[in-house]
Formats: sequence, C-alpha cells, structure tokens
Amino acid sequence: MADRPAPLLDVLADRRVVLCLGSGGVGKTTTAAAVALGFAARGERAVVLTIDPARRLADALGLGGGIGNEAVRLPAPNRSAGRGEAWAAMLDPSATLEGIVRDGATDAAQAERILSNRLFRNLTSSLSGTNEYMAAERLHQLHQDERFDRVIVDTPPSRHAIDFLDSPGRLTRFVDHRLYRSVFAPRHSLLRPFNAGSQVIMRLLGRLVGTSLVDDVVEFFAEFEGLDREFRRRAAEIEAVLAGPTTAHVLVAAPREDRLAEARWIAGKIADRDRSLDAVIMNRVVPVDIEAARAAMAEAESLDLIGPLAQNLDELAALATQEAALADRLRATIRSRSGRAVPIVRVAEQATPVRDLDGLRRLAGLL
Repeated sequence: MADRPAPLLDVLADRRVVLCLGSGGVGKTTTAAAVALGFAARGERAVVLTIDPARRLADALGLGGGIGNEAVRLPAPNRSAGRGEAWAAMLDPSATLEGIVRDGATDAAQAERILSNRLFRNLTSSLSGTNEYMAAERLHQLHQDERFDRVIVDTPPSRHAIDFLDSPGRLTRFVDHRLYRSVFAPRHSLLRPFNAGSQVIMRLLGRLVGTSLVDDVVEFFAEFEGLDREFRRRAAEIEAVLAGPTTAHVLVAAPREDRLAEARWIAGKIADRDRSLDAVIMNRVVPVDIEAARAAMAEAESLDLIGPLAQNLDELAALATQEAALADRLRATIRSRSGRAVPIVRVAEQATPVRDLDGLRRLAGLL
C-alpha cells in the first residue's frame, strides 16, 4: 500500500478552479459538493457547479427549492458561522446561452430578434456539444464572479467531460471555418442584396421549405453579424481558464475494473491535451483497517465470535488486496504534467449514503 497522500485540499491549495471528472456512478457529483464544503470550512468562498439535475443533490445540500443557474448560498452550521461560504448552482444551458446573446448584442432589440428566431432555437437545441460549451461558459462566468474564491465543477460523465474540455476550441474552429464565413457572415455571403438570379433561387427554396423558414434564415444571418466575434472572444477566454495553471483536474473513480478502465481513458485524454492531472479520488474502498481488526480479534474473549468474524475479515482482506492492486495499476499508468506520480486519495465506503449537508461535510473531512 502506498504512503498516505497529503489531504486533497492541500494538493489543490493553489488552484482556483477544480474540475471533477469521472464516469457515472462513482460519486463524482457528491465529491464535487464535498470539495466546495471543505474549502468553505477552511474559511473560503467556494461554489460548486453541477451538471447533474438529480433532486437528491438539492436535498442533500439543504435546498428544498432546488438548484438553478444562479448560485445560491448553502446553509452554514452554527459552529462554523462566518468562517467561509459554500454556494451551489446547476447548469441551465438555455439561460446561459440567453445571457451570452444579451451580453453580445448591440441592443436589447437585436437580442430579442435573435432569441426568438426559429432557426436559432433549432440550431442551439440540435447542435452537438451545445450543453458542454454552455457548461464551460457558466464556469467562466463564475470564475469572473468576485463573490467566489474557488469554483468546483462537476463535469458531465466520461466522454462528455472531454467534450466539455474541448468545447471552446471547437466553437472557435466553427466560427472561423470558411464554410461558416461564407454562409453566416452576411457581408461575405450569398445573402447580400439579391440580384435577379439569387431571387430566383430564394423563390425556389421558398417552394421547397416554405417562405417563412427562408425569411427566418435571412433574418438570422443578418442579425447574427458581429455576435460571432463575441463568441470567439469568450471561447478564447474560457480556453485560457481550462488550460491555465490555476485549474486542477481531479479524477473520481471506484475500485472496479470497468470504472478504472474509464478512468485511465480520461487520464489519457487529459495527458493528450497537455493538461495536469492533479489527484485521483478512489471512492468506496473497503472501510476496514484490516491489521487493526486482526489485532482486536486476537484479544477477543468470545471464541464463538472469532470464527465467523475471522472468515468475514479474510474476505474483506482479500477485497482490500484486490483494490490495492487495482489502485497500483492505475497509479502506474497515469502521471501529472510534471511527470510526478499522481496522489490517490482513498475514501472508504460509508455505512449510509450521503443524504444531507452533515453527510457531505463528513465526506469533506475524509478528503
């Protein structure tokens, strides 16, 4: 077994943004919330942004009214009142996109015309990666919010998390693509003031798809001019945050081969992008100190109990050995950007699921 690593919050002490990545079902959302509470317990102002709409998390955070796009402050325990603040927000892609349009539009009227345009609504609801980019945009907004010292992000599961990391670059490539420039940018498009030939083409399109849709297309192309520059600017800023030295990548995993295979895949993708993997949280490991349990049994007086307990302890010891081997295999295949071994923080399986703020604070203590 490797030496006990430093507490996770010490490892992350100089990072302002913490991205929690991992497959579904490994406790990633709960871990992200616990990290925020842990920083709050240290006197900092931390906000957790979750992509998970699960009602259970809202209940655990003590938010009976649910979580929305706007961050809400979590109740503080009396014993730590005034020491720090924990906040929570849940991504609302539509609200986030509306905010971008309103910020980038020249005036309120232009924003309303874009937001009400049918083509715009259809594009934003059907384009692949829209939700991932909105998550990155919301992170950027919270990162710039002076209320918060730390931003912890519960990223989408597995492969969608990599889409989240890549989304700013993909958006920039889209608006810079020559096809976009030729079609979407009105001053360089075929939708300049129509000559006789283009009018014939537009009438033909109107017969095929309906004149109202053609009108929506022309209106959207005209209204969107200039807003693409705002998207490009924001995408560059988001990319700088995600790839910057104050952003940490924390991989959340569980001691099962299928979960660890997914964790290795994510770690490889992070390395491919020259990002730093800062820590691994191994959730739900065997919650028994095997050596201490054996020592306690050796001192037991009731022989009737020793037999069944010894058998149970042997089974737990075998499971703990298997988990340690899996952790060693994971440790051998991942490295930080500096080449150092990535610390693995082991979190024992809890007797009861985390259902409230006290449970989240206990989990924060284990980190």
